[in-house]
Amino acid sequence: MKKYFLSLFLLVSLHSQAQEVGLNARRKWFLPDHLKLQFAGNIGFLSGGPGYASRNQTLETDLLFGFLPQKFGGDALVTTTLKTTYSPWRIGLRNNYYIRPFSIGAYLSYTFGPQFDSKWPSYYPAGYYWWATSIRPGAYIGGKAGRNVVLNNHRRSLELYYELGTYDLLMISYIQNKGFLKLHDIVSLSIGVKYGFD
Repeated sequence: MKKYFLSLFLLVSLHSQAQEVGLNARRKWFLPDHLKLQFAGNIGFLSGGPGYASRNQTLETDLLFGFLPQKFGGDALVTTTLKTTYSPWRIGLRNNYYIRPFSIGAYLSYTFGPQFDSKWPSYYPAGYYWWATSIRPGAYIGGKAGRNVVLNNHRRSLELYYELGTYDLLMISYIQNKGFLKLHDIVSLSIGVKYGFD
């Protein structure tokens, strides 16, 4: 896992060096507003990628690329995930610290590989299975804590976040088997870090 965090650190350092602008300069509209690195969450053992935030910083949209090593999943899996998070409240604290006590979001994840299909093979009767094995929609709630800093004359932010989430097949299994499944059987915890280019 250390090499993944080292890669993120190097990427952030290169990005900072490439931007020789002052505190009041505006970034190009097409450049990402932040980078995220996430552990777990049904989208890979480790996932990361760029994201964009709304002007008031309450809505984030991320494109994450994930990897699940063979020793954890039976197969080595690669995923890509489109993820949107809404965090309506921001509470400022001392020394530029802040918390966002509540977040809610949804994602759509795609898993690559010949063992996954976007539609079932023709030898299954029509309607036999209603879901695709390669695509998983999911939802989550969580919270964040962060700090605004100035590095090399640039505004930056660093956030730690957690999410409790699940996906469609687990939710349906829970509804159909309430007598056997508990919420903790279908909910997973993910932890991540966000580096913002404010």
